[in-house]
This record gives sequence, C-alpha cells and structure tokens, in this order.
Amino acid sequence: MNPSPLPLNERFVILDIIRGIALLGIFLVNIPAFDSPIYIFRLYDVPYEYEGMDAYMDLFLLLFVQGKFFPIFSFLFGLGCGIFLYRAEEKQYFAAALWLRRMAALLLIGLFHLIFLWYGDILHVYAIGGFLLFFFYNRKAKTILLWAIGLLCFFYLLACMQFFTPAHVLQDIQSEYNVLHEHVLAQYLSTYRQADYLSWLFYRLNIEVVPMLLNLPFSILPVFSMFLFGLYTAEKKLLNNIEKNRSFFKKIQLITGAAGFTLVIILAVLKLEILRYGFYQQTAIHLFTSLSGIFLCFFYLTTLLLFLQFSRYASILVLFKYSGTMALTTYLSQTLICLCIVRAFGLYGNLPLVGNMIICLVIYTVQLFLNKWWLYYFYYGPCEWLWRSFTYRSFPPLRRHRKA
Repeated sequence: MNPSPLPLNERFVILDIIRGIALLGIFLVNIPAFDSPIYIFRLYDVPYEYEGMDAYMDLFLLLFVQGKFFPIFSFLFGLGCGIFLYRAEEKQYFAAALWLRRMAALLLIGLFHLIFLWYGDILHVYAIGGFLLFFFYNRKAKTILLWAIGLLCFFYLLACMQFFTPAHVLQDIQSEYNVLHEHVLAQYLSTYRQADYLSWLFYRLNIEVVPMLLNLPFSILPVFSMFLFGLYTAEKKLLNNIEKNRSFFKKIQLITGAAGFTLVIILAVLKLEILRYGFYQQTAIHLFTSLSGIFLCFFYLTTLLLFLQFSRYASILVLFKYSGTMALTTYLSQTLICLCIVRAFGLYGNLPLVGNMIICLVIYTVQLFLNKWWLYYFYYGPCEWLWRSFTYRSFPPLRRHRKA
C-alpha cells in the first residue's frame, strides 16, 4: 500500500491552536536575537542589561515567557510523533521508513536554516531527537515516562555542577571571558552591520554554527525529555477523551502551577538581586528560568487544554490554529522577515526591546491572517507540503478546488 499524508479532518484542532500560541511565545523570545548581539553575551555568560521600560519588559519575558513555550512546542512534537507513528501502523504503512524520511528532511531544512540564516535554529535538534525518539516507539508507557523524568533530572544535575566549582576559579574564568567578550563583540557588531552576505556567512560558521553544534549533546537533553512526555501522552491516549481525563488535567494544572509560580518568585528575587549569589548569580538565574519553564509549560498546556475544551469563550483563540497548522512555514518565514527588516532599515543593535515586542506582535498578527488566507485556497503550507512530499515520496494535492 502506498502511504499518503494524514487528511486534515483528522487533525487535533486544539493541538493546532496550542501550537500556534506556543509559536508566538517562542517568537517573543527569539526576536531580540535577530537585531542585537545577545548571542555573544550568552556565549561568554555576560548579562545583557536593559534600561527603563526595556528592563521591565525583559523581566516579564524572563518570568513568564522565556523557556515556557519552547517546552510546549517540544511536547507537541513528541505527541505528534506518537500520533503519526500509531496512525501509520493502523494503516499498515512501514512506519520506520516514513519517520526516518520525515526526520531526514527536517534535518536538512534545519541545517540550511542554521548555516545560511540564523544560529537559533531548533529544527536540526528536533530532527536528531526525532531519530532517537523512534527507539521508544511501542515501548511501555511507564518506561517512556521514567526515561523522560530521568533525562530531565540528569540535565539539571549537569546544570548544577557549576555550583560546585570554587568561586576563585569562576572569577578567573569570568575575567578571561570578559576580555574575550569585549574583543569579539566589536567584530561581531561590525560584521552584522557592514559585511556582505558571504563575509557574514563565513564569519558565522566559526563564531555561531560550530559552537551551536558542539553544544548539541547538552541542549538536546531537555528537548528530548519533552519529546518523551509527548510520546507518553500519545501512548496513553490522554487527549482522545479530554472530558474523561478532566480531573487528571486539573490535578496536573494545580501541581505544576503551584510549583511553577513558586519558582518564578525565586527567579524574580534572583533577577532583581534581592538575593545574591556572587559568581553563581547567573548560573542560578539560568537554572530557575529553566526549572520554572518546565513546570509552567505543563501549567500553560493543561490550562489551554481545559479552556479550549470547556470554555464558551474558546473561539477567541481559534485564529491561532492557522499558524499551528502551518508551524514550519510560520517559523522559517519569521527568520526571513526579521533578517530582511533589520538589514533593510539598519536596525541591528539599535532597536529597543519594547520596539522588538511591537514588531513581533505586528508580524505574527499579519502571519495569522495570511495563514488563514493561504489555507482557504491550499491544503498545506508551502514548507509543510514539501516536507510531506519528501516523507511520502509523492506529491499530495496542494490547491483546494473551490467554486468561483
């Protein structure tokens, strides 16, 4: 039997809406990286300081957005993997071949995005995690859950190792980093503002692409653990009957909400330096940003699930489903749009954070309506259609046949 793509009427609309909302949260965090040298500050662990209204905006993003929506997107990817594989098996397709081609295509797209456009690409990480995820397909749900929790605990154990480094060692390292940071920052700004595309590309290969690839074994751990949580949800079929599992979702919402907002309070205390840890301050901020993100991820996720399923006001969020359906196209087009705007208007290093947020909201709003218009005439987004064509080795119908 020749495999064919999943019909659109079989999609989980609720998941598309949540995916669309998660894309907005991710975009809000990502957009400063398109027009500021924030990467160099993170690379050398130097705080990127904001002033005035930008400082309040930065605090809000840190507490309630950064690290909160990306795990949701990762969870949905793992869930989508489970749904894809189980449905392929039901239709008697060779699930392994389909999934491996799907991830191979995603890896190529991600590497192209990483190398030629932007260092912040996540698609290559997803693709590699997707290859590994196949080894957990058809495992017992309990096994998947234990691996998810175990990998997450291992990641945070590694993240805490810096607390055991003597302060004088950290001081020496930070002093060296500060010197390197000042030197690299000047060249980085000059390249991003003045260099032609080829010079910019070859500079980025060394300063951005190689470090990102070398950091892959560490960065993939929390991503892959969220994949496993999503795969566990698919294995248990928890979303097949949300009404039946309503009490379970409420329990998760209560527990993760209490833990998440407690961690957010601690994070605020650290960020505002009410509580100081000297050379361990930045490490503590990174740790509690990530920890609060995991708990608030599940809080946001269950809250959205319950709201969309049971609230009469759920229709106000329906527009997000179009970006959720065209997630790959939406994500990649955000990079192209932002790079073009920054380059055309000479905004690199000159745009305040509040201005970034306004531009982000404008771009995303336009994308929502463009995506709605596109899906009125076409079954899939352009990138989704190419991805499916590679996966199934055939070209599914793209244009809808509508009467004049």
